[in-house]
Amino acid sequence: MVPGRRSAELLSPRQVAEALGVSESSVKRWSDEGLMATQKTAGGHRKLARADVLRFVREQGYDIGKPELLGLARLPRGPLADRTRHDQLVAALVAGDGEAIRRFVVGPFARGEPLTAVFDDLLAGALGELGARWKHGSVRVFEEHRAIELVHRALHELRQLLGPPRPGRRPRAIVATLSGDPYTVGTAMAELTLHHAGWDVTNFGADNPAATIVEAIASVGPRLVCVGINYVADLDQFAAHHALICDAARAQRAAVVIGGGRATPELRARIHYATCCANMRELADFAATLEPGTATAGRATRPRP
Repeated sequence: MVPGRRSAELLSPRQVAEALGVSESSVKRWSDEGLMATQKTAGGHRKLARADVLRFVREQGYDIGKPELLGLARLPRGPLADRTRHDQLVAALVAGDGEAIRRFVVGPFARGEPLTAVFDDLLAGALGELGARWKHGSVRVFEEHRAIELVHRALHELRQLLGPPRPGRRPRAIVATLSGDPYTVGTAMAELTLHHAGWDVTNFGADNPAATIVEAIASVGPRLVCVGINYVADLDQFAAHHALICDAARAQRAAVVIGGGRATPELRARIHYATCCANMRELADFAATLEPGTATAGRATRPRP
């Protein structure tokens, strides 16, 4: 048994079987065949980690008849941008309901929705409204900070569902924001988007001096440099710092991609970049033009129940 594993994250073969509408013996056989990682309790009982089960469901294309047994929301089928779903996620963000946030973010991906759709059609809109409410004073600072932390926890679980890096050569990318820009969710989503597409991604997070990013580019040797732009205090200073990044990227023959709420036409006219991505779909599409072999793999052949 893995030390420190929370019991809520462990499921019995019977729970998994009931959730998927298959026999318990099928679940045990999949486990024996290595399709689902199995752990043993101190008493010798077979348990399956929720992340491993959800990854199996995603990869094999199984429908989840009873998602609540796997800790997922019973969400209505249809577009992720559905207004009711959007309002429910915003309410969870404001209330600091971490479990609801996790269900709304992780659940759709585990059940087969594209990762970029989860980010662009659901999470980005809800976070945008949260930010707007904060600016207008209807959401307090601590509520906004708490929501961002809980979103990061949900993104961490998504990272577990993506599984280990693919074998073989993977093009490298780095993701970061410059000094004064504290926004971290965008860089986290970019990291996961590129990782899912087969890239080797290093996320340097937020608030990096230009010299730090320049040094990282020289050390990592990336094919792609993603700069998030969400806060700019001084346009002249930002342009000068961004120029240093572009020079370093050019020396590595790397493409520079920008994105974020402050990547305005005025700012874009002052800097160099390969493309400005309005969302994660555009980032994934551009990355595929640089490295066509990194397109997201399809689902595996579904195992016999």
